[in-house]
Amino acid sequence: MSFPGRQSWVLLLLIVLLALVVRRIAPARLARLTGWSEGPALPILAGILAASLTLWQWGGLRAVPVIHDEAAYLLQADLFAKGHWAQPSPPAAEAFTQPAVLVTPVLAPKMPPGHALLLIPGMLLHAPGLMPMLLVGATAALLALLVRRLAGASAAILSLVLWLTQGGQARWRASYFSENTTTLLWLLGWWALWRWRDSGRTRWLLLVAAATGWGAITRPLTMLVFAIPVGIVVLIDVVRTRRWAQLGWAMALGTLVLMLVPLQNRMTLGRWNRSPLTLYTRQYIPFDKVGFGLDTTPPEFTMPGPLVRGNDRFIALHREHQPAALPRILQGRLRVWFSANFGVWRRLFVPLAILALCFLPRAAWLGVASWAGLYLAYLGYAHEPAWALYYAEATTVSAAVIGIGLAWWLFSAVGGARSTAMGVLVAALIFCWAIPDLQRWHDAIREPQRPEQEFRASVEALSPGKSLVFLRYSATHDPHTSFLRNVADPVDAPLITAFDLGPESRASIRAAFPDRSAFVWDEATHQFTPENR
Repeated sequence: MSFPGRQSWVLLLLIVLLALVVRRIAPARLARLTGWSEGPALPILAGILAASLTLWQWGGLRAVPVIHDEAAYLLQADLFAKGHWAQPSPPAAEAFTQPAVLVTPVLAPKMPPGHALLLIPGMLLHAPGLMPMLLVGATAALLALLVRRLAGASAAILSLVLWLTQGGQARWRASYFSENTTTLLWLLGWWALWRWRDSGRTRWLLLVAAATGWGAITRPLTMLVFAIPVGIVVLIDVVRTRRWAQLGWAMALGTLVLMLVPLQNRMTLGRWNRSPLTLYTRQYIPFDKVGFGLDTTPPEFTMPGPLVRGNDRFIALHREHQPAALPRILQGRLRVWFSANFGVWRRLFVPLAILALCFLPRAAWLGVASWAGLYLAYLGYAHEPAWALYYAEATTVSAAVIGIGLAWWLFSAVGGARSTAMGVLVAALIFCWAIPDLQRWHDAIREPQRPEQEFRASVEALSPGKSLVFLRYSATHDPHTSFLRNVADPVDAPLITAFDLGPESRASIRAAFPDRSAFVWDEATHQFTPENR
């Protein structure tokens, strides 16, 4: 396809026509129409728009987790909501094997606790999607605040719409993944840093420390990338202004937050220095670590059934992940980033992004440094190039840079007094232009939830009371998804699922749950068969 492409030229023509119309409207009249953009209405509307769009694409506050890590985060949040760090290992533990979850010596997800702790309110309200939706809304509000302060309301509005319509990124926002938390924490940390440098008040530096610490107990490598440039700025300012007491308090608060990790270790595995993540890695995926080449240490356990095939591709990726291959690997990952930001009709924005980098406000380079650092940091980790989730935090930076460039161009085209109105109109045009994409992502996000929804609906129709279902996966089962979901409350949970590992295993599990109707489910035929004692 030629660059910039037919759709880009049509969009450019429409923008030019809008500019001609706006230039003919009196600035005073436009000011009355756009005055809201300078007050609290802008971040509030940004948050509502982002949360509503995410809710629509996801399908509601009880959306089904699709990928293994999503299900593990919900299990962890449910355990926390019920006052537990872990549950005892289930009977015939191998039959309850769930990716990203320890089943022996205890039942507990492998993740650090930061993200799951924030999901607790949604679990208590039986609306697990509530907190991810609110996290997205808060991220959008902070994005609008930061960019407005950097480059004005027009750039803020454009950046917001560009972020919401980035190619493929809706899948990561409409999810239970922890990147929703760390994306918000990046922006919150930058906002607090800015307020601290303006006011010198201790509370803002404490907020920087709290955001950094909470991110570190959520996604440690991602927050290290954030913390390095922020820490340099803080240290320079502290040395210059001699606010050592503030730094001390901030470090104490950050350390206190970090102590949640050894506390999790102690409450889960009985030792301060033994983490669920390290143990799970040793048990199932010893090759899954930062570094080059394949660690051939054999796992202690293997996944049952077709799930074991899910490791084959990861093993191949780690084997191919060598220093000599890094240029090719980085190129593949950046190609995915380029497609998300400049694919199809968005190619129009390439020169605007380049232009923005030429006059970007100095404070914005902190975000650019974190964007670059994130891609460089993850060069040490093997993953599929298309798995852009690891760079979700950087998507706000990309959108802001393009939005600032576009706002500058519009400012030049229509003049300062009319630039905000032009920004609003162009943002609306871009959003309308992206409606087919938004609808396509809506379908792509909801479709993978359907098998799990249909499975659970079938179980409820078959047995309205408490059920126990033994799973027999087909040979073609997708190893990245699972119908097995461990539960935080095995006594009252309406459904317990386990793998069918034979009569002896089934008998042991049936004995542990004697009050449940038991069935064997065959994925190949979608048939339920009563499990006889």
